[in-house]
Amino acid sequence: MPTPSPTEGGQQPTATLPISFDRKFRPWRYSIGHSELKLRSIDSDAECDFIEVTFYGVVGMRLKTVYRPLSIALAEPAEAEEMLRFSEVRESQSSRVHCLALKSDSGDGLVVCLSYSIWSHPRETDEERPGVPHRESVLILRG
Repeated sequence: MPTPSPTEGGQQPTATLPISFDRKFRPWRYSIGHSELKLRSIDSDAECDFIEVTFYGVVGMRLKTVYRPLSIALAEPAEAEEMLRFSEVRESQSSRVHCLALKSDSGDGLVVCLSYSIWSHPRETDEERPGVPHRESVLILRG
């Protein structure tokens, strides 16, 4: 039976960009075949939910190994222009991608992608089926 993707299920996002989390995040997984990048909060508090940020259709990225805290916003025009050039996105295609700035006290990053989602998952789903929304998962943001 196919697993529903995080973009299915009809949940409405509860936030907008810019968004900030006072947690420690790190790149969790990158799938070359699907051009999908995941960042995950890695707080040691076992009682706490975890936040998973997924970027779909990634065409360019510049990442740090750790973000604490993490703020995600639309990139400033100069940053976006630099990343579009770096990612070799044609001007005619630039309106189809999101240029997102990852800001943190530990360093900044950028991601150029087609879409993204941010979910809060109960801690127990981490080992059951990582990346798949649990019935208690909450969609925070989608773009």
